This record gives sequence, structure tokens and C-alpha cells, in this order.
Amino acid sequence: MKQNKSIHRSQRERQRFTTGLLFILPSALLVAVFVLIPCFNVVYLSFTDWNGVATSPKTFVGLKNYVKLASDVSDFGTMMIATLVFALGLTVLTIIISFAVALVLDKKGKGRLPRGFLRSSWFFPTLLSGTVVGVLWRIMYNYNNGMINKVIEQCGGEKINWLETVGLTNFAIIAAATWARLGICVVIFMAGLQGISADLYEAAAIDGATERQQRKFITIPLMAPSITINLLTTSIAAYKSYELPYLISQGRPGTTTLLLSQRITFYAFQTMEYGRSSALAVVLIAIITIISLLQLAVMRKKEDIT
Repeated sequence: MKQNKSIHRSQRERQRFTTGLLFILPSALLVAVFVLIPCFNVVYLSFTDWNGVATSPKTFVGLKNYVKLASDVSDFGTMMIATLVFALGLTVLTIIISFAVALVLDKKGKGRLPRGFLRSSWFFPTLLSGTVVGVLWRIMYNYNNGMINKVIEQCGGEKINWLETVGLTNFAIIAAATWARLGICVVIFMAGLQGISADLYEAAAIDGATERQQRKFITIPLMAPSITINLLTTSIAAYKSYELPYLISQGRPGTTTLLLSQRITFYAFQTMEYGRSSALAVVLIAIITIISLLQLAVMRKKEDIT
């Protein structure tokens, strides 16, 4: 009798495993075709000399493409700094502003705002493509006719050259990218806030905790998973950004806002150096992977503590 039950249980477990495997198979195939295979192909191309034409031969050159990147220290260093500044600025600003907005939209009581309308308003920029956002903000940053400088002049200030000033242009790009990224982060933060039980706040209030103390010791610790998600997705999106930063500044002034993603495209489609482009892409993938793993490890520790 016991043996029959164990056999029946094992059969049922096999059926559940098979069913689960069938459910994930389509997604696994899509990931393999559109993610894994292209990644392996990029790694392979990084060791070759190829101009991108199907009929031309792929000559194996070993680490030559990586040596070229390393030898061009000034250009590579400038791009690396611009990419890190953009990614760090976008991630920090987006997390801080979106969290503050989510707290305001989640406010309850007499001061409660019309959350449905405001939520839609904050999320709207996320629906726009990077191309649309880039063109829109470039028009607003225009030195002579841009809306931002017109407002500054109306307030009695002097016009600012947003797109040709070292340092300021970096901030201009980060501000535009933050505006476009805020919506999705606000939604994720609001979902996390609504998952926190009101009983915790009531108990804290009975114990004499102020609103600030409640935010510090209840809200922020319990929001650790949402912060982790937004931190990872925003930083990864920042490192991969291409069209929005390019359309606003095109790497100017000089190459101070030129990102690694933009140089990858330049090597591939303008100089036709697919091997060099692939080597730089591998470097970017490695940077994203290392930083994401470090962020995940740190945030997981924070979640375990809470």
C-alpha cells in the first residue's frame, strides 16, 4: 500500500515537472535565440577582424581588439567616465525622486491627492520612446529659443548654454533621462508601499513614534525589495542608454558626454570595425554584470537585516 502511494506520488511529481517544463520552454527558447546566442556571437566576433559584410572573411586576431581599446587610454577613459557619471546620476536621482513622489501619492487622509490622475501623469513619460524624449528635451535646451532659457530670462536670469558647457551638459542629459524613467519606478514604489500593513503604523503611533520615525524604521526597511528592483533595472537601463543621450548632446562638448553604447554603434556602423565594436560591447556587458551583482549582494544583505 505504501509502495503504491510512493509510486503514485512520484508519477504526480514527474507530471508536474513536465508541465512546468512545457510552460517555461517557449520563454527559454526566446531567451536562447534573442539573448544567449547573440551574446556568444558577440564574444566570438570580439576576437575577429570583420567589416560586417556577410561575404567578407572573419579573421581571428585574438586579443588585438581588446588591446586597441586599452591602448586608446584617453578616448576609452573619457567614455568610461561619461558612462559612469550618467549611470550614477540617473540611478541616484531616479531612486530618490521616485521614492519621494510615491510617498506623496500614497498619502492618506484629508491631504490625499487624486492619485489616479497623478499616477497617470507621472507614468506618461515612460510611454514615450527615447527618441521622442531626446528630441523634446533638445528643443527645450536650445540656447536661443528653448523653453528653459525663456523661463530663466522671464525670471531675470541669463541664458545658459546647456548643450555646450562641460559638466552642465552631463547634468542636462541626466535630468532628461530621469524625467523619462521616473514613472515606472514610482509605480513599483507605490506597489511596495501599498503592501505595507497599516497596523504597523498604528502600533508605532500608539508607541509614540513620529511620522519621520515611522518612515525611517518601518517604510524604508520594508521597501528594500522595491528599492532593489528599481536600483537594478535603472542602473542597467542607464548603462545601455543610447538614443536619448545621443540626440540631446551627440557626445558634445568634445567627447565629455560620449557613452560606451554610442561608441559601440560608431565602430559597428560607421567605421565598420565589428570586431572592435564587439570587444567594447563585451566590456560593457562585463561592467553591467559586475555592478549589478555588487548591487544585488549589498541590497540582499539589507533585506536579510530587515
